[in-house]
Amino acid sequence: MNEDKPFEHKPICSAPNCSQPAVYKVAAPWSSGTSRELKNYGLACEAHRDSQLARGQLHRQGLVLADGETVGQVGLYRLEPGKRDAALARMLDH
Repeated sequence: MNEDKPFEHKPICSAPNCSQPAVYKVAAPWSSGTSRELKNYGLACEAHRDSQLARGQLHRQGLVLADGETVGQVGLYRLEPGKRDAALARMLDH
């Protein structure tokens, strides 16, 4: 591995049989009361963002939370190279 070059992960869409680069993370704000992050429901390219968002929302409905856990609404977050989940921007309208 070349130590001069930083690691770059290029995620692909989670839709079945799709190999397009992911543009969005389908996620919901999650907290255990002491830590916070985005709960991942998949990744989506531009063509599959609506279907992957609907899939994530459906999976969220069946989630059973532990004591002290909270999960917000599932939404689309634009992926940006070098940014961690906490810094991703939620898309207001899609």
